[in-house]
Formats: sequence, structure tokens, C-alpha cells
Amino acid sequence: MIVEKQSFQLDYTFENGETIPLTLGYETYGTLNEKRDNVIYVAHYFSASSHAAGKYDEQDATPGYWDALIGPGKTIDTNEFFVVSIDNICNVAPHNRHIITTGPLSINPKTNEPYGLQFPVFTYRDMAKIAYAFLTTQLGISQMHLAIGASAGGFQVLELGCEYPDFVQRITGVITNAQNPTWTSLTVLQPAMRVLELDPAWPSKEATTGLELAVQMMNTGAFTSTFYEQNYPRPHVDEATYKSLKAPSTYEQALHDTLAKTLPLLEPTHWYYTCKATMLQDLARNRGSLAEAANRFKAPILMISCDDDLLQPSTYNDSFVNLLKGLGKEATHFHYESKLGHMAGILDTTPYEATLKQFIGTTNVSIE
Repeated sequence: MIVEKQSFQLDYTFENGETIPLTLGYETYGTLNEKRDNVIYVAHYFSASSHAAGKYDEQDATPGYWDALIGPGKTIDTNEFFVVSIDNICNVAPHNRHIITTGPLSINPKTNEPYGLQFPVFTYRDMAKIAYAFLTTQLGISQMHLAIGASAGGFQVLELGCEYPDFVQRITGVITNAQNPTWTSLTVLQPAMRVLELDPAWPSKEATTGLELAVQMMNTGAFTSTFYEQNYPRPHVDEATYKSLKAPSTYEQALHDTLAKTLPLLEPTHWYYTCKATMLQDLARNRGSLAEAANRFKAPILMISCDDDLLQPSTYNDSFVNLLKGLGKEATHFHYESKLGHMAGILDTTPYEATLKQFIGTTNVSIE
């Protein structure tokens, strides 16, 4: 499936009251039907983009991150559905030529200089509102068949269904939660922000030492210890690191080499803002309580989690689904084990494909 990146523009007022012009990229797969009711919205995870499936060119080394799920005849069947995905504000990889985003690197029209750290703080509720504005006013869509997102993308689709309960017919959150766990904020996100600030080159693109450590924090939390022992083994003979204080171990060097492949595409300030947005995720904010927020939902909700996920633990999904059921809502929790941990939701999709396909295929859903 060959795909192309498109873009849209709109003026948006953030939750904090600031209004700026936005340009964001998006991709579509499949064909919008005459009734415009076969739409599936896919929100991307922290370090991904709207490139959820297909290739830009046959020669591309890899397809979009959820290509196993999305495409002709697949679980999200593009022969039947029109799939839309949008690049997030402050996408962490603005130096990737296929990503179109607005963030600290963008030019502030009021000053003709980059926004830098004057860029507005954003939330995934902001992203949900931006997606709604684009889908309704520019694509003319009045209701969606499904909104699905992984990790931070799950934050966004839960916000979308909560803020616009009549707009979304079904919601699926994969490796995500209604509120970002405090543990994740304090062990991955806040330390990443602090280490970026400590880099002497902060906040410029040259803050690569801090950026590499920030990315490493996210990556190590996103997989299990089993994964790391298998993919970054400790050799029995590793003489250099025993002889020199500064010499990295073999597994340290291996991880450095892995991260080095993507670092040139990333931007320290964009990573920083996205960490902040992830820390801020709270479905209950300005809605009274989590129970009051949950009571706003009209659409059936399917939560999919990995029991080995450190960043978005399955137990939180259990609690949220039980809360929804207690309020008389239709909610299901599917969970499974995988050594891939958090990233199982992206890289190990086979265990949940049948459940997701059945959920997508349910007909005559009423959210009145």
C-alpha cells in the first residue's frame, strides 16, 4: 500500500488560552464512502507519527508502525474503512522529512523567530480537539466508526470520546490509560525533561547528550528486562570496560548504536514538550472526578493491555473498565503477556487482532 503525506492548517486556542496557527501532517488509507460514516481515526504513540501503515515508496525499508493491523483485508480493513491519522503537535521527530508538525522549531508569526520554549504547553485533550476540528470542518465527518490509539494515542482517543461522546461510535485504547501513571512520570518523563535541561547545549538541537539519555529512559521502560537481556547481552569477556572508567560496556555501546540511528531526526525541545503533555494526561481534569469523566462516554470501549507493560500497567485498565461497567457503560479489557512489554501493543499485535476485529465489526451501535 503506497501512501502520501498531506497537511492541513487551522488556528487553535490551547487549553491554556493561547491561540496560534497550526500546520499538521496527516495520512489517509482507503476510501471515504458516500455517507461519510466508515471513518476510523488512528492516534499515534509518543515517538511515532501519522505514518501508521503502508510505504511512501516501494523502496522504503519498513512500512508504517501498525502495518500489521491496517491495510486491505487486515484487521482494520482499508477495503471497507477510511482511515485517518494526524501528526501530533510537537512531534518528537520534526527533522524527519515525512513529518509535518507545529512546535518550538516553528516560526512564531508575531516575532518571525522560532517559538522555542515560548511555545504553548499542550495536552492530549488539545490534540483531541484539533482532530475533531479537522475531521468535522475540513473532512466533513459527523461521526466516526472507531477511534483507536496506542499509548499517548490512547490518551487522545479517550479524550475524544469523553469530550465529544456523540461523535465516536467505538473507542479502543491500546497500552494506555485514562490517567498517566505517576510512576511513569517520575521514572521516565520528569527525569528525561531534567536531563535535557542539564545538557550545556539546551535548548538547542545540539543538546544530543541529554537527548540520548532521555530517549534511553523511554526505550528501557518500553520493553521488559527479558527483552534487554536477550537483545543486549552481557558478554563473559568485556575487557575494555574493566580497564577503563570511561570505556562503555558492550551492551551500553550496542544500545548507543541503536539510538544513534534515530537521534538526528529528533528535536530536544519537542521531546521535552511531549514528555510534559504525557505527564499532564488526566481524563478527570476539569470534569469533577474520573467517575464523572467516565460517565460522559456513550461509545463501547475496548482496552487492550500487556501484562508486562511497565509504563501503562494492565491493573490501571482493570480499574478503569470496572469503573465504566459500574456506571452501566459497555467496556471490555483484553490483556496478554509479551516480553516486548509496552511495545507489545505495536510490535506484537497478533494476540489481540481477533478481539479487535470483532469489536470493529459490531453493527448497529447506538450512542444516543
